[in-house]
Amino acid sequence: MPPPTQLVYEAGSLEIDAGRRELRARGVPVPIGGRAFEIIEALAQSAGQLVTKDELMVRVWPGAVVEESTLQVHISAIRKALGPDRVMLKTASGRGYRLLGRWTTRQRDPPEHPAIPAPERRAGEPAPSNLPVPASDLIGRVVAVQQVGDLMSAYRVVTLTGPGGIGKTRLALEMGRIQSPGFDGGVWFVELASLTDANLVTAAIASVLGLRLGANDLSPGALARAIGGEKLLLVIDNCEHVIDAAATVVETIVRLCPAVSVLATTREPMRIDGECLYRVPALDLPDQDVSTEDQGHILGTSAVQLFIARTAAWQSGIQPRADLSIMAAICRHLDGIPLAIEFAAARATTFGLEEVLSRLGDRFALLTSGRRTALPKHRTLRATLDWSYELLSAQERLLLLRLAIFAAPFSLEAARVVIGDDEARSPDIADGVANLVAKSLVSGDTDTAVMQYRLLETTRVYAYEKLAEGGELRSFAQSHAEYYHRLIEKIGDERETRSANLAVLGNVRAALEWCFGASGDAEIGIGLATAAARVFLAMSLFTECRRWSERALLALDDSRLGGAEEMHLQAALGMSLMYTGGQHEVAREALARGLEIAEQRDDAVNELRLLSPLYLFHFRLGDLKTALRYVRRMCVISGIIGDVAALGIAHSLLGIALHLSGDLAGADIELEAALRYGPGSRRASTVNLGFDGYSIAGVALARNLWLRGYPAQAMERTRQTIGNVAGLEHPVALFPVLIWGISVFLWTGELRSAEEHVDWFIARAGSYSLALYLAVGRGFKGQLAILQGDAKGGVEHLRSCLTELHALRYELLTTPFNASMAQGLTAIGRFGDGMTLIDETIRRVEANEDHVYMPELLRVKANVLLSRPRSNRDGAEILFMRSLEMSRRQGALAWELRTAADLGALLATRGRASDARMLLRPVFNRFSEGLDTADLTAAAQLLATLVSRL
Repeated sequence: MPPPTQLVYEAGSLEIDAGRRELRARGVPVPIGGRAFEIIEALAQSAGQLVTKDELMVRVWPGAVVEESTLQVHISAIRKALGPDRVMLKTASGRGYRLLGRWTTRQRDPPEHPAIPAPERRAGEPAPSNLPVPASDLIGRVVAVQQVGDLMSAYRVVTLTGPGGIGKTRLALEMGRIQSPGFDGGVWFVELASLTDANLVTAAIASVLGLRLGANDLSPGALARAIGGEKLLLVIDNCEHVIDAAATVVETIVRLCPAVSVLATTREPMRIDGECLYRVPALDLPDQDVSTEDQGHILGTSAVQLFIARTAAWQSGIQPRADLSIMAAICRHLDGIPLAIEFAAARATTFGLEEVLSRLGDRFALLTSGRRTALPKHRTLRATLDWSYELLSAQERLLLLRLAIFAAPFSLEAARVVIGDDEARSPDIADGVANLVAKSLVSGDTDTAVMQYRLLETTRVYAYEKLAEGGELRSFAQSHAEYYHRLIEKIGDERETRSANLAVLGNVRAALEWCFGASGDAEIGIGLATAAARVFLAMSLFTECRRWSERALLALDDSRLGGAEEMHLQAALGMSLMYTGGQHEVAREALARGLEIAEQRDDAVNELRLLSPLYLFHFRLGDLKTALRYVRRMCVISGIIGDVAALGIAHSLLGIALHLSGDLAGADIELEAALRYGPGSRRASTVNLGFDGYSIAGVALARNLWLRGYPAQAMERTRQTIGNVAGLEHPVALFPVLIWGISVFLWTGELRSAEEHVDWFIARAGSYSLALYLAVGRGFKGQLAILQGDAKGGVEHLRSCLTELHALRYELLTTPFNASMAQGLTAIGRFGDGMTLIDETIRRVEANEDHVYMPELLRVKANVLLSRPRSNRDGAEILFMRSLEMSRRQGALAWELRTAADLGALLATRGRASDARMLLRPVFNRFSEGLDTADLTAAAQLLATLVSRL
């Protein structure tokens, strides 16, 4: 049942869409927060009448005590959103508000393909989130939490700005936890600090959300379409170094995804429509002239509260009430910046309060006079960092600088291997890291199986500069790249690859950037890119795989051409190009070059690995003859090397190819063999091919069952297979299975099931921005429309679909789509176009040898002949007989049934009852023995009727 229509309120150029919860000005969505939208909706419903403040607060915040200032924040947000139309919102002083204008309403039809709703959470079940667990309480931010909370309900984009160390990230994480109950789609923390390429902002967000963007499209629009209608909160941290790219991505998401809100941290505004800036204030400080006796005032300031809390945590022995005046002075010197206060508290545990205070004064004076162009608070933070660094021991300084080489979280083992040497011996590194964690220069994440550490970004940049100044950067960058090369080579399966994303991938990217940079080591980069390619492929990060494979191939010198590295890189390049750039000739050349090297090296394992994507390349092209050649070689090599998973894949792919060639008996043998290897073959096939070979074998076997005359069994296996693959961790594996499964629903006449699965298919393809599969979905829509009687609409869908698939050189479904379009063209009276198309399709099948469709094509052509104004009955009868002959040769009883019904009807109308009887009775007898004729579509019913009349 379609969802109910929704109201849209209109006045002039403004629209308030209650269904999408969207305000539009001149047709363009205007970002506005959820509660702000509820206010303007209530005002529009009042048709210009006054709505009191109390009425608004009861409606928008039911059961809550809300200050009038909160309502004013939301009214201000509405005026900002209305822009030049803000004069329409009038304030009745002390009473309430009214929205002027001649407001009318209309019904908004539901979307043609409504988004599939996310599963409802059980009561008390938290929203999904990747927010890290806070290491300590948030101190001194009660007012900030209230203010930011108000802004987040009034605006959809809230940007926390301020200098480094002011506490933007900590406040954002706290707000994410507080706001999580209101976001069914979850609260997702996206850390951009490790990115060195602004072009990867979209990929970083997609990776955190678990989205895989295909078709060579990592654009902000593709990401927004993939998110779709999900109600989620993105907490995007450290945007300043990629501010332009981050602003573009956020603006696009907010414009296209009406249920997404964004909380960003950056040192400068993004300057996008609908953005609300919140400058994170410094912690409040004791007055300069406060009396020592006024302990209540000093203890009531959040800066001193933070200082005391941190010294107490380290059990420093400092007596807060005895030293309040010195604490107040330190906090004032540090301008209330939380990070600087934490540094000072850490140092106070070792050197005492007076020593800390004396050093702070000197440092600030020196830095202020040296950098007049810098922002004052930036000068203060840099002074704090300089001071903190110089208070470290020699070994701690050395360790801090070397840890700066890690651009993303790292393990203690990584630190030991990458930076250990004679001066900082590996056994001492654990103690050193622990000391730096205690001094707030390094943070630890305990919410992982293996403890992960990271430097705050401000601290890391500071230390990185000093590492470079000291001439040690290249040495440790090289060690860092070599370590992650070895680590990523150990990642063997997809599950390990996924868990490696947070802990490893950021450092791998940074290492690759250094290796192929001006002062890097391309030789190390080649090996790292080779190892990383498999991880990128397994995670469907095809664009990154392509980028680094190309860079590494360009860096190969003559002595390394033809070696294992080139072989692996060519394979990775070919596969990533195949998915990002359609069936590009460069992809084929790369795969063929990789196979050539494997053959020259007599490397059977990698020869097998290259044969599978080459099979898939030609299979997607519709070149079944070439694909069969590759898959037969796969079977031979798999048997020789005794790889069980590879044998399962090979049998599966061979079974699919035999099925399409019309050898149903041979296909049954291979598909059953593939299934005997069990789901264990899934991992290898998914990593190497991008789909689940085990499940494909299951759904191909379902098609075979239908063709051989067992529709009930075919339906059961189809539903079971789709259900199994839907739960896999590799969502892209679902699409090929759905393609084949939908064909079974269409063949059996289960149009409702077909429609449900086509809508699901399109929704999932849209969520991953897969243009190829979106085109396929339109093709299925066209087939459904024709079967449901809308021939004109079906032809339009199919024509659009086929144009795009031809451009992408994806011809796997060209034959069935052409057959349906020929039927549609005939139904709307375009007999010549229908005949031309069916003849072209028959010639194509004869060339490519996907003969499984030939009986149906001959039947369709015969019906085109019969539908013409001057029908050619003799020609149609000949085609029907050829279709029957080929159906019987294939063992395709379902095709035989359809054709026999059509031919029987033709013979009966020509007065040849005896011929019809001779033809139909044997066919009917075969189908009536042990078969459920009710499941054999309308053709079975027609056949039974004809037999009863003869």
